[in-house]
Amino acid sequence: MQDMNSKISPKERLSLVGMYLRLPFSLLASIALSPFLARTKGKGINRVIAEAVASFFITHCSPRQLQHFLGPSTEKYIQWAKKRSLQPIVEDLSGSETAKLMWLTEKRTDRVLFYIHGGGYMSPHTDNMVGFCPGLRKALLQETGGESDFGIVSLVYTLHPATFPTQLTEFILALTHLISSGVSPENIILIGDSAGANLIIQFITHTLRPVPDVIPSPFGAIEGIDVPRRLLRGIILVSPWISLGTPTPSYAQNTKYDFVNASAFTRWGSWYMERVQPSHIPWIKPSSSSSFKGLETMVPRILITAGGRECILDDATGMFDMIEELQIPKENLSVTLDIEEKGIHEDSILDIESPQKSDGGFSDATMRQVKWIREAFEA
Repeated sequence: MQDMNSKISPKERLSLVGMYLRLPFSLLASIALSPFLARTKGKGINRVIAEAVASFFITHCSPRQLQHFLGPSTEKYIQWAKKRSLQPIVEDLSGSETAKLMWLTEKRTDRVLFYIHGGGYMSPHTDNMVGFCPGLRKALLQETGGESDFGIVSLVYTLHPATFPTQLTEFILALTHLISSGVSPENIILIGDSAGANLIIQFITHTLRPVPDVIPSPFGAIEGIDVPRRLLRGIILVSPWISLGTPTPSYAQNTKYDFVNASAFTRWGSWYMERVQPSHIPWIKPSSSSSFKGLETMVPRILITAGGRECILDDATGMFDMIEELQIPKENLSVTLDIEEKGIHEDSILDIESPQKSDGGFSDATMRQVKWIREAFEA
């Protein structure tokens, strides 16, 4: 199960108790200093608290403590669904004893947003992650008077210490399950944040250049084929993470602004990569445009979003640059890079539960994601 490694030792449990006792004092300090710190200056108290809590546990918890503290994704989802009087729908995946799909709406086959959550491969779904795509959907329904709707499904994958290709295999099983259940690839938008975006990138690179001994992509090997095959509707990469364990200049430049600081990104990336075979690195941390040659045969449109003040900003711009180097005609592949000037890591995820606007509305960057989803499904 996703929480297979969340059992903690008495020492780890005692350490967690200490964290709980320190947390109120840390929050009070964060609130008191918020008008003066670069990271929180000008932000509302709800956002200050949300960032402070997340930063505190990311900084101090081990992966096992974090998984124990947050609990399994399925439990978080069922609680979320009951609060909204929704019937939880959890599907097992053939070929996996652990991975599952959770429907955050009623099941449908005509328009599906397939969400892959982040968390550094260390964390299960958080409340913000469970509510992220439903929040985008709600905003779209409000904008269109209920005329533009879609279904949402999310993958529960195995966490650390499981490493590559475990999560990629589970993603492939999940996508294959959706397709075999009647969802056409042309009706699927993939959306992932941080590590979830990395998992989508793993899938892209594996589809284009298969990893030996990993189950094949449901799209099949397409190298050497000039015509599109089983195109997805679109892909959204929110704060994509490809630097795992390898700092870039934006780590140092933005660590004072981001609630996930540079040392946390480096530490979590190193934890994930420590068991990865060197031969597998190009599929996880692509560094050349050649990794994406043929991308237009998979998808016609991609949105890459990031915060101008997040540590892994270089990952998003680097991903965009690698695709641009291929000089793919715009009519075959449209790639948009959207940088929120003062945004931080996963700003649109935090926006769901802790919006920064005084009226409680989403940021302009989050609403641009809503607009992109509408246009992609209507194209």
